[in-house]
Amino acid sequence: MKILKTLALCGALLISAHAISDADIESVMSQKVAEAVSVMRSSTPKDAKPAKIFALFDGYFDYKMMAKLSLAKHYANLSPAQIEEFNKAFEAHLKRSFIEKLSLYTDQDMKVLGKQSPSDKRRVLKTQIIGEQKNYAIDFKFYPNGADWRIYDVDIVGVSLIQTYRSQLGDVAQSLGFDELIKRLNSTVIKSGE
Repeated sequence: MKILKTLALCGALLISAHAISDADIESVMSQKVAEAVSVMRSSTPKDAKPAKIFALFDGYFDYKMMAKLSLAKHYANLSPAQIEEFNKAFEAHLKRSFIEKLSLYTDQDMKVLGKQSPSDKRRVLKTQIIGEQKNYAIDFKFYPNGADWRIYDVDIVGVSLIQTYRSQLGDVAQSLGFDELIKRLNSTVIKSGE
């Protein structure tokens, strides 16, 4: 019984370690962005940098919600086992895509510009990557998940990550089926159904 209580306490501490309140979104994310830039500029081996960055941000992303929103109406047609398989494949695909993008990093800075509240249940954290020639807007979209807030979408230069995946994944799910959808998520590129 003591072991179960200890495990439950550790689990609660891990969850609360990544909990973020509405009031803290801007300050916490500013700190995490600064830490991520520091990791990217550090002498840490290139192949070790993604894990350090994921450790900074994983607790703030709701990968399951992102997967559900990306598959839209097709998500409701999945069995519980398929949902679990899809969620894992989707998160892994997102992370592989992120790792590929990290290879393009060339010492840019990233700044948090501020938080907006488009509705009671939505927050947008405006950030910007400062490039040599041009700056690029990245907006992190949050929703309330109990007492804390989680990221459910990211707009990169005005393009929603979820909308992009919804278009691609919906076409594949509808025309080619679940097995092909998983196969494509597990590859590096997702093409619409053919």
